[in-house]
Amino acid sequence: MSEYFMLECYMPIEWDDIALLKSVYFKAIETWRNDIDSWRMGKRFVSEIPNPIQVKIRPGYPDALKEMYYNDAIIMTKRLVEALQEAGVDNLDTYPCVITNEKTGFRTENYVAVNLIGLVKAADISKSNVVGGDEEHLLDTDFDGVAIDPKKAKDYLMFRLAENTSAIVIHRSVKEHLVKKGFNMLTYVEPKDWIG
Repeated sequence: MSEYFMLECYMPIEWDDIALLKSVYFKAIETWRNDIDSWRMGKRFVSEIPNPIQVKIRPGYPDALKEMYYNDAIIMTKRLVEALQEAGVDNLDTYPCVITNEKTGFRTENYVAVNLIGLVKAADISKSNVVGGDEEHLLDTDFDGVAIDPKKAKDYLMFRLAENTSAIVIHRSVKEHLVKKGFNMLTYVEPKDWIG
């Protein structure tokens, strides 16, 4: 069994449709430093973040929300953050957010925007199936199966993969805790089966 898993959140098959959130980039905010700050770089922000962060459901979509979204920022339920912290994850900077649907009037404050601190170069490229990207294998390498080197992952329980920052990697102990807590919308993909 793998020591690490790729964390995903898919729509439950019994749902007809889900809310689709607009991305959280902040490019229009004057204090946002695009040259320094990014949700995907695994570093603490220099810029002041809006409080609360306003997240809108895209027009035409229902109010049914998943447990977690990747909208540049990671948007997740407060209960998921709490469970991750219970599992020992201590590298989550969280920011209050309000999710609204202008058409239906829906509003919730049960979610936070998360900056996952820690960009870790943990892929074993020689054992991974690389299908795109540059020779440096940083930030946007395309994989059709990736091998995580536990030595390179160090002691992180959860991190963004430096080779592909859309990948969120969790330790087996975190996965087991989340399964035990009943998070049925989360999927734990074996790295060898992960495509991204």
